Amino acid sequence: MKRFVIFSISASFFAMCWMRDLFVRLVGRERPGRCVVLYYHAVPENRRAQFEKQMDDVVRLVEPAPADRTWPLPAGKHYAVVTFDDGYRNILTNALPLLKAKGIPSTIFIVPGMLGLCPELRDKSTHSVEDRMVMSMEELQEIASDLVTVGSHSLTHPFLPRLTAKEARCELSESRRLLETILQKPVRLFCFPYGACNEELFCLCHEAGYERVFTALPQWKISNASEFVTGRVRVDPTDWRLEFRLKLLGAYRWLPMAVEMKRRILRKHAETPTSHAIAPNL
Repeated sequence: MKRFVIFSISASFFAMCWMRDLFVRLVGRERPGRCVVLYYHAVPENRRAQFEKQMDDVVRLVEPAPADRTWPLPAGKHYAVVTFDDGYRNILTNALPLLKAKGIPSTIFIVPGMLGLCPELRDKSTHSVEDRMVMSMEELQEIASDLVTVGSHSLTHPFLPRLTAKEARCELSESRRLLETILQKPVRLFCFPYGACNEELFCLCHEAGYERVFTALPQWKISNASEFVTGRVRVDPTDWRLEFRLKLLGAYRWLPMAVEMKRRILRKHAETPTSHAIAPNL
C-alpha cells in the first residue's frame, strides 16, 4: 500500500513538472540540465531480464553518465548514473555484461571487509545465500575498466553516525587505502552504508580525500563540477516498469521534502508541553 501511495504521488508530481517544463519551452526558455543517480544492490539471475528492460529505458529515455562526472550539464539534457552498493557477485554475471553491451557506465561501491564473504545485510533484493555472496578481491581486480568505476562503501558497512569520529575516520580512510592497494588506482567516490550520514561525516569524507560522496536521497544531482554531496534514488529489478521510469525521470525527488516536513512536525510535537500534546476528550 505504501509503495502504491508513493508511486501515485510521484506520478502526479511528474505530471505537474512536465506541465511546468512545457510552459518554460513555450516561452522560449531552456530548462537546466538534469541528472538522476540510480542505485541498485543485487541483480539475481531470475531478475536479469527485468534489469535488461530497465537498462533499455535508460538508453532510450536519458543519456547515461559516469558517477565521477565533473563537467557541467548542458541545458535541456537529462542524464542518469547507474550505481551498485555492496559489490554482490551477481552484479558481475547479471549486470555488467548487459551494461557493457549497451555502453552504459557504472560505479560499484565496495566494502573491503566483505570481499569474498556472504554478509547478513538482509537487503530486500537478496533472497538466498547465493544472492548475498560478495565478489572476491581477484574478481574486483578484473572488473575495473573505462565503463566501471569502483568507489568505497566503508571498511565494514557500519551505521556511521553511531561511531566515534576516530572510528568513522578509520572506516573512511582504511577502506579507501585498501581499495587503492587492490586496484592500483585512485578511489575518489564514497557512498554511505544504509544511506546514514550527517554534516560531520561529510567533513570527515572530505578530510579522507574523497571528491564526491553519495547519499540515499532522491534529488536532482551532479548539477555542477564541484558538487561534493550527491543524492541517489533506489531502484530494483522488481520495480514496476512505470515506477522505474518515474524514478529515472526524477519524479521521486519530492520524497526528501516530505521526509524533512515529517521530521519538523515530529520535532515540534516533541517540543510541545505534555499538557497540550493530547487533545481532551470532548
